[in-house]
Amino acid sequence: MQTVAFAILVAAGMWLVWTGWLMLARPQRALAMLRMTAANHRINMTEQGLRALGGLALAIRAPESQFPLLFGVGGWFVVISSLGLMVVPLRWHAGYAVWWADRIPPLAVRAVGPVSALIGIGLIVAAL
Repeated sequence: MQTVAFAILVAAGMWLVWTGWLMLARPQRALAMLRMTAANHRINMTEQGLRALGGLALAIRAPESQFPLLFGVGGWFVVISSLGLMVVPLRWHAGYAVWWADRIPPLAVRAVGPVSALIGIGLIVAAL
Protein backbone atom coordinates (compact mmCIF):
# COMPACT_ATOMS: atom_id res chain seq x y z
CA MET A 1 0.00 0.00 0.00
CA GLN A 2 2.85 2.37 0.81
CA THR A 3 4.31 1.98 -2.67
CA VAL A 4 0.96 2.72 -4.32
CA ALA A 5 0.38 5.73 -2.04
CA PHE A 6 3.86 7.02 -2.85
CA ALA A 7 3.27 6.62 -6.60
CA ILE A 8 -0.01 8.55 -6.32
CA LEU A 9 1.75 11.34 -4.40
CA VAL A 10 4.53 11.52 -7.00
CA ALA A 11 1.86 11.84 -9.71
CA ALA A 12 0.07 14.54 -7.66
CA GLY A 13 3.35 16.39 -7.14
CA MET A 14 4.13 16.25 -10.85
CA TRP A 15 0.62 17.55 -11.59
CA LEU A 16 1.27 20.50 -9.25
CA VAL A 17 4.58 21.20 -11.01
CA TRP A 18 2.83 21.10 -14.40
CA THR A 19 0.05 23.35 -13.09
CA GLY A 20 2.62 25.80 -11.76
CA TRP A 21 4.33 25.91 -15.14
CA LEU A 22 0.95 26.48 -16.84
CA MET A 23 0.12 29.30 -14.42
CA LEU A 24 3.49 30.93 -15.06
CA ALA A 25 3.58 30.47 -18.84
CA ARG A 26 -0.11 30.75 -19.75
CA PRO A 27 -2.10 32.42 -16.96
CA GLN A 28 -5.15 33.02 -19.18
CA ARG A 29 -5.29 29.29 -19.99
CA ALA A 30 -4.99 28.45 -16.29
CA LEU A 31 -7.91 30.78 -15.54
CA ALA A 32 -9.93 29.19 -18.35
CA MET A 33 -9.30 25.78 -16.76
CA LEU A 34 -10.41 27.14 -13.38
CA ARG A 35 -13.64 28.33 -15.00
CA MET A 36 -14.28 24.75 -16.14
CA THR A 37 -14.09 23.39 -12.58
CA ALA A 38 -17.29 21.50 -11.81
CA ALA A 39 -18.69 22.45 -15.22
CA ASN A 40 -20.72 19.22 -15.21
CA HIS A 41 -21.23 16.18 -13.00
CA ARG A 42 -18.67 14.04 -14.83
CA ILE A 43 -15.94 16.67 -14.47
CA ASN A 44 -16.85 17.32 -10.84
CA MET A 45 -16.85 13.65 -9.85
CA THR A 46 -13.58 13.04 -11.70
CA GLU A 47 -11.91 16.04 -10.05
CA GLN A 48 -13.16 15.17 -6.59
CA GLY A 49 -12.48 11.46 -6.99
CA LEU A 50 -8.86 12.13 -7.96
CA ARG A 51 -8.56 14.70 -5.18
CA ALA A 52 -9.94 12.21 -2.62
CA LEU A 53 -7.52 9.57 -3.92
CA GLY A 54 -4.65 11.99 -3.38
CA GLY A 55 -5.88 12.76 0.13
CA LEU A 56 -6.15 9.06 0.92
CA ALA A 57 -2.60 8.57 -0.40
CA LEU A 58 -1.42 11.35 1.95
CA ALA A 59 -3.10 9.67 4.92
CA ILE A 60 -1.72 6.24 4.03
CA ARG A 61 1.81 7.56 3.41
CA ALA A 62 1.79 9.67 6.60
CA PRO A 63 3.71 7.21 8.83
CA GLU A 64 6.51 6.89 6.27
CA SER A 65 6.66 10.58 5.33
CA GLN A 66 8.90 13.29 6.69
CA PHE A 67 5.83 15.07 8.12
CA PRO A 68 3.49 12.37 9.46
CA LEU A 69 1.11 14.67 11.34
CA LEU A 70 0.78 17.09 8.42
CA PHE A 71 0.25 14.26 5.92
CA GLY A 72 -2.28 12.53 8.16
CA VAL A 73 -4.38 15.56 9.07
CA GLY A 74 -4.02 17.14 5.63
CA GLY A 75 -4.88 13.90 3.87
CA TRP A 76 -8.09 13.33 5.81
CA PHE A 77 -9.05 16.98 5.34
CA VAL A 78 -8.67 16.57 1.57
CA VAL A 79 -10.72 13.34 1.60
CA ILE A 80 -13.55 14.83 3.69
CA SER A 81 -13.66 18.10 1.76
CA SER A 82 -13.68 16.19 -1.55
CA LEU A 83 -16.65 14.14 -0.39
CA GLY A 84 -18.35 17.38 0.66
CA LEU A 85 -17.77 18.90 -2.78
CA MET A 86 -19.35 15.82 -4.35
CA VAL A 87 -22.65 16.52 -2.60
CA VAL A 88 -22.71 20.33 -2.72
CA PRO A 89 -25.01 21.53 -5.51
CA LEU A 90 -22.98 21.70 -8.68
CA ARG A 91 -24.09 25.24 -9.48
CA TRP A 92 -22.59 26.42 -6.17
CA HIS A 93 -19.24 24.75 -6.77
CA ALA A 94 -19.05 25.80 -10.42
CA GLY A 95 -20.25 29.30 -9.56
CA TYR A 96 -17.53 29.67 -6.93
CA ALA A 97 -14.84 28.64 -9.43
CA VAL A 98 -16.09 31.06 -12.07
CA TRP A 99 -16.41 33.84 -9.48
CA TRP A 100 -12.72 33.47 -8.62
CA ALA A 101 -11.60 33.02 -12.23
CA ASP A 102 -13.26 36.33 -13.09
CA ARG A 103 -11.51 38.16 -10.24
CA ILE A 104 -7.94 36.84 -10.15
CA PRO A 105 -5.72 38.94 -12.42
CA PRO A 106 -3.43 37.01 -14.79
CA LEU A 107 -0.38 38.64 -13.21
CA ALA A 108 -1.36 37.16 -9.82
CA VAL A 109 -1.81 33.73 -11.44
CA ARG A 110 1.66 34.06 -12.99
CA ALA A 111 3.15 35.09 -9.63
CA VAL A 112 1.67 32.09 -7.82
CA GLY A 113 2.74 29.57 -10.46
CA PRO A 114 6.20 28.93 -8.99
CA VAL A 115 4.61 28.37 -5.56
CA SER A 116 2.49 25.55 -7.00
CA ALA A 117 5.59 24.01 -8.59
CA LEU A 118 7.56 24.25 -5.35
CA ILE A 119 4.72 22.67 -3.39
CA GLY A 120 4.64 19.82 -5.91
CA ILE A 121 8.38 19.24 -5.55
CA GLY A 122 8.07 19.53 -1.75
CA LEU A 123 5.26 16.97 -1.72
CA ILE A 124 7.38 14.44 -3.57
CA VAL A 125 10.42 15.03 -1.36
CA ALA A 126 8.38 14.92 1.87
CA ALA A 127 6.73 11.66 0.81
CA LEU A 128 10.14 9.94 0.52
